[in-house]
Amino acid sequence: MRKNIIFVFLLLASFANAEFTQKSESIIQDSKTGFLWEDTNTSKTVLRTFKEASTYCSELELDGQKGWIIPNLKELFTIVNTQAYNPTAFPQFKFTASDTYWTTRLYSRGISNDAYTITFKTGSLYRRNMEDKFFVRCLKKSK
Repeated sequence: MRKNIIFVFLLLASFANAEFTQKSESIIQDSKTGFLWEDTNTSKTVLRTFKEASTYCSELELDGQKGWIIPNLKELFTIVNTQAYNPTAFPQFKFTASDTYWTTRLYSRGISNDAYTITFKTGSLYRRNMEDKFFVRCLKKSK
């Protein structure tokens, strides 16, 4: 239980550090972390399995930027606005479905074929089968 409380505290601390700006038509930048976030119509209209999402991000090129990945649980939670509902993403993210998005955090180290997701209707965390189809919002970390 204590582990969960610490984890939630760390996620909320990440949220407090977010500062988003529109870098381009397709990219939002968090100036606190340096993260670049995909913000395209695809991120709210195309459902993918975990493997398809991983391939999509690794092949993505936006405004000459390559090297995109699926965010981990903590990274994706930084764009959850805990003061909002349906969707819980910050308003700078124009293309967000009030639905489920993949993270790279695997359940039971992938033995169960499940990964964690965040649902942007409520900002909740769920465990989902990696063969199911959900949305993905790709991340590029600064160098």
